Amino acid sequence: MKKINFKLIGLMVLVILTLGSCKKWIDTGINKVPDSPDDAPMFTLLASIEANMAYNTIGGTDINMPTCIWIQQLHGIARQGASEGIYIWRDGDVNNQWNTNYSRTMIDIYTMLNKARTAKHPYYTGIGEVLMAYSLGITTDVWNDIPYTEAFLGQDNLAPKFDTQDTIYVKIKGLLDDAINNQLNQTYADIPKQDVIYAGDPALWLKAAYALRARFALHLSKIRGNQAYVDALADIPNAFAANADDMLVPFPGTPGQQNPFFQFMDQRTDAAMDSVFIENLKTGVAGVDPRLTVYALPTPAGDYVGAGWEYAGEDVSAPGPAFADAAAPVQFITYAECLFIKTECEFKTGVAEATVQTDLVSAVSASMDKWGVLDPVYMHVYDSVAKTLSGAALFHEIMYQKYVALVYQAEAFNDWRRTDNVIGLNPNPHGSLNNIPRRFPYSTDEKSYNPNTPKNVTISDRVWWDALVSK
Repeated sequence: MKKINFKLIGLMVLVILTLGSCKKWIDTGINKVPDSPDDAPMFTLLASIEANMAYNTIGGTDINMPTCIWIQQLHGIARQGASEGIYIWRDGDVNNQWNTNYSRTMIDIYTMLNKARTAKHPYYTGIGEVLMAYSLGITTDVWNDIPYTEAFLGQDNLAPKFDTQDTIYVKIKGLLDDAINNQLNQTYADIPKQDVIYAGDPALWLKAAYALRARFALHLSKIRGNQAYVDALADIPNAFAANADDMLVPFPGTPGQQNPFFQFMDQRTDAAMDSVFIENLKTGVAGVDPRLTVYALPTPAGDYVGAGWEYAGEDVSAPGPAFADAAAPVQFITYAECLFIKTECEFKTGVAEATVQTDLVSAVSASMDKWGVLDPVYMHVYDSVAKTLSGAALFHEIMYQKYVALVYQAEAFNDWRRTDNVIGLNPNPHGSLNNIPRRFPYSTDEKSYNPNTPKNVTISDRVWWDALVSK
């Protein structure tokens, strides 16, 4: 017979009694933080996602500032901006944006989408699909191949594969197709809460989905040719119908709730308006462009002056209230952009030039009206000039005016690449490269921890849709 170890039994009983008594006096919720729940509801996730996209991916400086400096809307005059202006843009410079896109924005969208699909909530599902499509688009457009299908598996896969950009674009279209065809067009009683973009209005989200599908279709114009213009044009009638439909995040302008670019400039002043941009506004085809006063601030002498390649500390115009005021909204996609998409696609698909000219004037008018500077006298002159434009000159004017309308928006950089610099920008003669950069490098963090990260990438390389077209 085995001997019973009474000491061991006694110890076990003591442990059991201790654990049992612990349940009576220890608060099991002691480590829970009320303001940071373990499982956030969909409306909390939605508000956080929109705010993060506005402060970082769409309205922040990590994507917008370098690309807008490269295409000479802004000019880097100090520190970070000066480095970006001479095309010094390294792996470590993109860590913040890469990590934010994945560890905050897209993982939250992924979580919200899973909740929405489980709950069979069409509006949260559709909104999540639109936001995921947007986030994927802006990420792949500067980085080319990116993780997606294996990106959100957490501990199960810490080294996700990189999906090619062509497959990412298939995913983007699939997300928007489902949002349009199966989610946002439903009748459903529960409207999403805390939606800072559209207050949960599915009809406006549906318009935004169409607008974004047109934008992403147009990105493929060098790959798909005429079909890209046909597809984009087909979506425009269902997209935005007025400036009031714009997809944007407003900012009250109060401390802690200020436009992100305003906050950056308030603290660092690394950028000013570029001389190329300012001089074009001052000497436009119809005279001084009325948007000059909202895109730039006057110098102490009362003039509008942009910084040029030989900038040496002289007074130059700072970015203006349209996109750099404390209360300036962050633009995701706008009615004006939709009108420019329509105009370009009409031109490319052989619509009568008289119609293209009329729609160009409408697009310019919408851009000016958005900022409260629509001048009937100026537009009368502009209309008469637009009616004289034809062929290459007309196309140049369409893309130039879109470049002006989309100031401090990454989409202007996409257009510059997609049209192979039809607006005619020259690279910085003092730059570290002899050409304007066309993409971002991969982040140091991703290269260090994910062996699947593509190697030997330079900022002069082209992303997949920016194919080199022989002329």
